[in-house]
Amino acid sequence: MTRTFFRWLSLLMLLLILSGASLAIAAENQIYTIKKGDTLWDLSKKFIDDPYYWPNIWAKNPEITNPHLIFPGQKVQILDGRLKIIPAYPEADKQASTETDDQKTDLSTMETETEELITIKAAGSGDGFILTDEVPLGVLVDSVDNRLLLTKDDLVFLKMKDLSSVTIGDTYGLFERGKQVNHPHTNEVFGTMMNNLGFLQVTEINGDTVVAKIGSAFREIQRGAEVFEYVPQRNEIVLQRGTTDKGGYIIAAQDKKETFSTNDIIYVDLGSDDGLVSGNLFYIARPRKASDEVIKKAGPIQLPDAVLGAAIIIETKAKTASAIIIKSVNATFIGDKVSIVTN
Repeated sequence: MTRTFFRWLSLLMLLLILSGASLAIAAENQIYTIKKGDTLWDLSKKFIDDPYYWPNIWAKNPEITNPHLIFPGQKVQILDGRLKIIPAYPEADKQASTETDDQKTDLSTMETETEELITIKAAGSGDGFILTDEVPLGVLVDSVDNRLLLTKDDLVFLKMKDLSSVTIGDTYGLFERGKQVNHPHTNEVFGTMMNNLGFLQVTEINGDTVVAKIGSAFREIQRGAEVFEYVPQRNEIVLQRGTTDKGGYIIAAQDKKETFSTNDIIYVDLGSDDGLVSGNLFYIARPRKASDEVIKKAGPIQLPDAVLGAAIIIETKAKTASAIIIKSVNATFIGDKVSIVTN
């Protein structure tokens, strides 16, 4: 009796194991057909519980030419921890070309409705930049009173280098010089960190002196603050596909932390001169080292880089750019490699 009971119990456990395995295989090979209203964000959240995975879907599926829009009828294969868009078959292309005007209008509306979902929230980011060849437009020389520290609504006096280019109502950014930035791989001086103090607006031009009112103060403002072009802080960034395959490195970070992860601000040694624009996506990686044991058995071998995460460009200068990390799978350091997503 006891032997028979254990025999049936063992058989039951075996059936459960086989059933679980078949379910896992079925789930891994599941095919989902996109419905109207679906977005890459929704699919990432629904099937792999990671809504921020969607830039990977877009970057690794070149047939999706517009990241704002995916079409009903397209199919998605759900793999182990990732999603893959299945290329459309010829009949689908033919069907799409024979859509009615009403159907086309619906798709156009769908693109507008989902556009907001591919913006990256970046409130308060992009604070400051790395000065390389940029030249200040002027300097804050004094204020209407003798206070040492200046703040919002204070009236100040500016000495501008090109007075002819200044008009009443113009807005400028105020910056102070911070630490020197050395390139992590050459140790050569790359630039100077510029801290964003706030911005001001011109209210009067009196001879050679420009009078301005401080509109906002992010840090303490003192005489000697340098005047640069005003770039409003970006609260949202729209993803744009990169046009350059140049690689670079992380050379600095906004905070004094040694490691960086999601939502941290970093700076790279690529800029507008290299074709970068706000919204470009790039991957962060680090060379992978083979173990001594592997080298002994196989000899010297070059392994693929280990991907650490992804970031979005916030603001570009000629030779540098600031970025916000949107995905982190491992700790990031100054000196790690960056590569722009172009396909």
